Amino acid sequence: MNAARLQPDWSVSSAAPVLSLAGGTLRATDGRPVTEALEPGLKVVLVLDGELRYQVRGGPAARVSGPLLHVSLCRDSLSMDHEFDARGALRFVSLRTPLAQLRQGFALEPDEIAGWLRAPGQARPYAETNLEVGRAMQALGHQMLACPAQGAIRRMYLTGKALELAAQAFMALRGESGEGGGGSGPAGGLSRADAERLHFARELVLRNLQQPPALPDLARAAGINVNKLTTGFRRLFGQSVYAFVREARMARAHAMLASGEITVSEAAYACGYTDSHFTKAFLRRYGVLPSRLASR
Repeated sequence: MNAARLQPDWSVSSAAPVLSLAGGTLRATDGRPVTEALEPGLKVVLVLDGELRYQVRGGPAARVSGPLLHVSLCRDSLSMDHEFDARGALRFVSLRTPLAQLRQGFALEPDEIAGWLRAPGQARPYAETNLEVGRAMQALGHQMLACPAQGAIRRMYLTGKALELAAQAFMALRGESGEGGGGSGPAGGLSRADAERLHFARELVLRNLQQPPALPDLARAAGINVNKLTTGFRRLFGQSVYAFVREARMARAHAMLASGEITVSEAAYACGYTDSHFTKAFLRRYGVLPSRLASR
């Protein structure tokens, strides 16, 4: 198979080497397998459409079709053979982070993720799972594929969405999200309508991170009362609205600084901080001064 035709439509390295993103449409021209080198690390792939057969060397073969979420943890250098359906196309988005960077990038230990994948300890060099996904996670993938921005803004947008995708994947693995298991029922005890209103509220916050709406305004825009906004947001997304804003601001600042295209003062302003408060918050979150990251 012509390897060039299996390249993603786009790829982004953000806060390198913490996170690498790719997405697009893959089309096969024949039935010959394609070999992928698996380096130690975490891989999250959201398959939106299409069918794929794959096999890690020495393991069983698997056949999957979208919409589907694939999460795998590789501890050793391995290889995987792919066979794409020659009659159709595979639409996907993916993110990867090296094993050594899981703590820095996601504040997670490999053994913790292995436990979610039911592969505790160091016994298995490779572990994976495939989960059904609901409409919210599918919408997230479509938003990434349709991103109209370019340059640094595109990188910032895709990085924010990728972190959201990773969070949704981890929640699904831990059984804390309505996205796993088909996503057909209420999420966290919420009605489908309220869950959709809360997703809209989150999107509204992400679009206005520099000056997010006050809770009454956010609740009004989402068509929900303040009490249901605050309790439902925590139940659905695992944190308060305030904590979500703080974490999203930090993630956006990290991506902007790592791109090397913005100063610390500009990153602080874009995220709604003064320089001094931004430096303290950034150091507390990532354990490194923003000036150090920007100068790399």
